[in-house]
Amino acid sequence: MFLSHTTIEKYIDEGKILIKPDFDKKDIRPVGLRIHLAKDILIPEPGQTVDLQDPKELAYTEVDLVQEEFYLEPGAFVLGSTYESIQTPRDILPLLDGRSTIARLGITTHVTASAIDGTFEAPFAPVVEIKNVGNFKMRLHFKDPIAMLLFAQLSAPVVQEMQSQYRGQNKVAPPNIKFQTGKDH
Repeated sequence: MFLSHTTIEKYIDEGKILIKPDFDKKDIRPVGLRIHLAKDILIPEPGQTVDLQDPKELAYTEVDLVQEEFYLEPGAFVLGSTYESIQTPRDILPLLDGRSTIARLGITTHVTASAIDGTFEAPFAPVVEIKNVGNFKMRLHFKDPIAMLLFAQLSAPVVQEMQSQYRGQNKVAPPNIKFQTGKDH
């Protein structure tokens, strides 16, 4: 079951859903919470090859959106994170989703990774995978209202611990391919 705006607001007021560092109730939408782009993005450097059987560290260029202008060209892909960090109890799963207005511009905000695991352990800043599949060049700014979080009530609380590769994530993080393949532990 997905939570409606009334339940989301109630859970925020009760401290069951925590949002840091600050939050404006105008960002509560009918079935979710509008979230904003953090200041740092990672741009994958071109010409790299990924081999999941022989993982190597990937190279990225970090851009601070407060310090410099950045335009997401058609066909380009970057990693960002949300300005907001979210913490939920073990029986609520946040799900990352796009926003209609952003989608109509041809911008996706998650490739396939919509489930935000581990928010029950500590405040967690979800990574957003931003791809321009449209025809417009899009300027990205710090605190752009980039995506939505939906909240699903789970049938039972999560009892497994979060995988350690992204534990405590509070800003944009590249993929941890070595952890994924089990080759570094």
